[in-house]
Amino acid sequence: MNMYISAATQFNVKQRKTWKIDDYLDVYEFLPKIQRTLSSKSSDLATATIYFDKTGNVLSEVAPFNGLVGKLSSISYFVMIEKNKENSMPISFAEWNQGIPGDVSFSPALCTFIDILRYQDDWNKLNRRGNVGCREWTAQLYQKEPYIDVTTYSKKGNFIGEVVGWARFEDGPTPIIGMQGKQWLCLHECPAGEQPGVIPDMQAWTRKHGFPMPVPPSKQPRYPNKDYEDDLNEFWLD
Repeated sequence: MNMYISAATQFNVKQRKTWKIDDYLDVYEFLPKIQRTLSSKSSDLATATIYFDKTGNVLSEVAPFNGLVGKLSSISYFVMIEKNKENSMPISFAEWNQGIPGDVSFSPALCTFIDILRYQDDWNKLNRRGNVGCREWTAQLYQKEPYIDVTTYSKKGNFIGEVVGWARFEDGPTPIIGMQGKQWLCLHECPAGEQPGVIPDMQAWTRKHGFPMPVPPSKQPRYPNKDYEDDLNEFWLD
């Protein structure tokens, strides 16, 4: 994560020096200001959450997020800009991605550039950013699963990679869980007022809250582009 933050900071320095009307800042530079660090035996994890009200205002008192409002750009990018300020330099967050034309099981979704790569044929499944992305998150959200599992299941060891998620106001709290090494963690919106952190006994935890045990999917990523070639080819031909 530190590598990505450093790269974003350097990118933003250049953007500020040569700013043009269609330039933007990379949100990665600012995530440490709002991140929460969770410890596990294998490695620490960082999460960051940005809340919005129904008019798009960012509900944060932490700079630079305080005073920002979320907007959808003309090219379907979700950005945050300063309210009531002309020529505000937007902070780029993610793309409001339509995914596969005609498919609404995992799209539209809030997707990053890494997600775009994640679903292409040449994606390296050993990539440390993981095989769970915006489509896997959104499919679980739309299916009203009792929790969203962001585990990358691997023969070399399960882990939690890099994923950007989202939710609608109508969805309500949904626990976000994942397995890092041999430990399960609840990352966000943990049930019954529990704090994010390690889940000591996953079977006991699921029984306590009336949840099913997580089951590894048959493959990851679950929704690669190659499974939808006919739909994509029809879209581009049209």
